Amino acid sequence: MQQWKKRGDYRSVAEAVQGMSGLTLEELRSPAHVEPETIENLAACGEALKQWAIQDGLPVVIVGDYDADGITSTAILVKLLRHFGVTPQTIIPRRFTDGYGINETLIEGISDSLIITVDNGIAAVEPILAAKEAGNKIIVLDHHLPQETLPPADIIVDPHIHPEKNGYEDYCGAGLAYKLAEYLCAGQTAQEKKSLFFDLLVLACLGTLADVMPLTGDNRYLVTQGLRIINHDGWYPQLSSGLRAVLNLAQRPYDEDTIKFQIAPILNAAGRLYNAGSTSVLKALLSQDEAQAAGFAAKMQQINERRKTLVTQCLEQAQVAASYRADDPILIICCEGIPEGIIGILAGKLSEAYQKPAFVFSPIASLSGILKGSGRSYGDYDLFPLLQVVAPYVETAGGHTGAAGISVAQESYEEMAAAIQAYAVEHPPAEPDDSLYYDLELREEELSLALNELKALAPYGPGVEKPVLMVRDYQLLPKGYHSHRLMGRSNEHIKLFGTQSDAVGFHLSQTYQELGSPECVDLLGTVGENRFQGRTTLQFQFEAIRPSGRDT
Repeated sequence: MQQWKKRGDYRSVAEAVQGMSGLTLEELRSPAHVEPETIENLAACGEALKQWAIQDGLPVVIVGDYDADGITSTAILVKLLRHFGVTPQTIIPRRFTDGYGINETLIEGISDSLIITVDNGIAAVEPILAAKEAGNKIIVLDHHLPQETLPPADIIVDPHIHPEKNGYEDYCGAGLAYKLAEYLCAGQTAQEKKSLFFDLLVLACLGTLADVMPLTGDNRYLVTQGLRIINHDGWYPQLSSGLRAVLNLAQRPYDEDTIKFQIAPILNAAGRLYNAGSTSVLKALLSQDEAQAAGFAAKMQQINERRKTLVTQCLEQAQVAASYRADDPILIICCEGIPEGIIGILAGKLSEAYQKPAFVFSPIASLSGILKGSGRSYGDYDLFPLLQVVAPYVETAGGHTGAAGISVAQESYEEMAAAIQAYAVEHPPAEPDDSLYYDLELREEELSLALNELKALAPYGPGVEKPVLMVRDYQLLPKGYHSHRLMGRSNEHIKLFGTQSDAVGFHLSQTYQELGSPECVDLLGTVGENRFQGRTTLQFQFEAIRPSGRDT
């Protein structure tokens, strides 16, 4: 059985959150707002936009991306420009035929215009050169890591080029688009920009959480304010029809987990399964018609349910393939018939299961002889150097520290995989650690107080992790004739009935039964609330369970 180990010497939730994040209570509760002028080139970007788009009337073309950050950042720029009387054209790349970011085909025929790339562009040297040669002005608004050669754009805003020159550097595309809006609207009264900025803050919040950005500094400010708006009874109705229709797919009150695990997958699903699906998601967010927006949202939800089914089916196939490569330092598999849009999800699930970086490849029907692959890191292993390692063997490669996308000819796949494994031998990932760690030990009667402390210091995410709690001697109490209940289509989940709370373990019903269904247990997880049929109850979600009385 896995060892349970305590890390740190924390005596309260607040102490644990501060110690793990390195932030003060003030920084957690009242994060500082960063002025847009402190972001390198952002003021120049704002002034250029005023001149070229608003005063000179240049046609504006926004090139976004097909993920939730790319869509929300595009929506922010559209709403911002419309606020100043400019109606931009939008281009969201088609995932399967265009691939990520701006390319020459996407902008073919566009001339004498202002092209703004958002959430992409920092690596697009050739396409931007071609756009410049066609007489266009180019603004790049991106947060991805720059490569050695920067594109020949007129203005580039990317805090990662010179991090030391920025008041804050960890924005996503939607965060940068929002800061541009702050700069452009700085001279307007609160009343002039009130309804606009409700929408923009919420979109920035969605993009930041969906792109799993650090919840520190100005990101923390944006997310906190966005959550405040959507949970405010008077402000929520002032949001646009499109935003409300999408948010209505989840239950209020909303927190960071609602956005990350319910709303963000819905925003991403259409673009994962359909070539131009993300364009429809953008239309939904920009819709001003209640009925139209509700129809868009309902369709998005249906697509997300189909995406879930596909992931479940394909994961079984991927797990079989992975079992034959389990000893490799980096897990690399290739499976037939996996939809291109979900290979990244599968790579993430395999990396968690095997505690190592993982790549999943699959043949692409629309591109004969080409394999598309997606990689996900594990822990703090950096995938970015691998892009140079695979460059001699692949058609395309891009990404950052935590994720990578690769296209490779089938005949080059084995050479590419061998190059990755050779790199991993020289730069090995950390050995898997079978120990389970927790930060604070509590009794069940202390969970309510712990939940209040957690709420006061939310939101949680990268940079501000939620402490792992260990509940010792959780005593089951029969409700009716049973002290626990199996849940799920295959009874794979379990709910335990305690004296003051319930405890839920997903995919842990078999584990509990194999332990002999003990009536007193120790649990590892986190505390939250369960809302059902108008009732809110205290609920502990556990990731591990053992009979109580075992030595830690």
